[in-house]
Amino acid sequence: MSGLKKRHFFFPVLLFAAGSTHAMNVLHTITSDWAMWPILFLSVVALGLCIERLLVVFLERRRLRPALAYTSFQESLEKNKGDKFKTIEEISEICRQRKGICATLLLAVFRKYRVGVDNKMNASEMRAWMMDAVESEANVELPTLDSHLSALAVIANVATLCGLFGTVVGMIKSFTAMANSPGGVKADEMAGGIATALICTAGGLCVAVPALIIYNLIKGHIENYVVDVEEACVRIIDALAE
Repeated sequence: MSGLKKRHFFFPVLLFAAGSTHAMNVLHTITSDWAMWPILFLSVVALGLCIERLLVVFLERRRLRPALAYTSFQESLEKNKGDKFKTIEEISEICRQRKGICATLLLAVFRKYRVGVDNKMNASEMRAWMMDAVESEANVELPTLDSHLSALAVIANVATLCGLFGTVVGMIKSFTAMANSPGGVKADEMAGGIATALICTAGGLCVAVPALIIYNLIKGHIENYVVDVEEACVRIIDALAE
């Protein structure tokens, strides 16, 4: 029994050692050529940007959502029997607690509404007055969601070009080896250049494809979120301007 237990313990250790050795060989192959270093650098930058933007989007989703803001406004308005000032006070408190871009825009709308009422504006003037507040705040707040996002698209393009550059360098090595081999072309001399070409091509694509996918996913999510915020703000403005 003791011998069987030793074999059961030894087998996973052997697999782990083999896997580690293979991983080290792959890592050595990737980092052995200087043409891969720019691609590795871009991969680190892309990973950092992806994590940072995903955190920003996730945190924004955890704050006041547009649909919740409008639903809360409607419920509060019905509960207060059409008392807009009391409704504004309740929703403003929710906005201050939950925070976020939607909350910031709504607080700007509510401030403008109070000023508009004090100035005895009519419905059309009130609506335009509050819409100007939304547009002004949106121009400040919404770009924070897109910040650094375009860098991912740039990295995707640059990584592809770096991979292409490495491919060209690898092919130059192969043809140089052919030209400088008086006794005929040797397989090992050709293989080094071809390996460099293929590794760089694969490396560039491994960075570019995920970066481009994540860029489009985040961009689409932000665009949908912006549409939801604008729709909620417009509906609340229409209700206040009535």
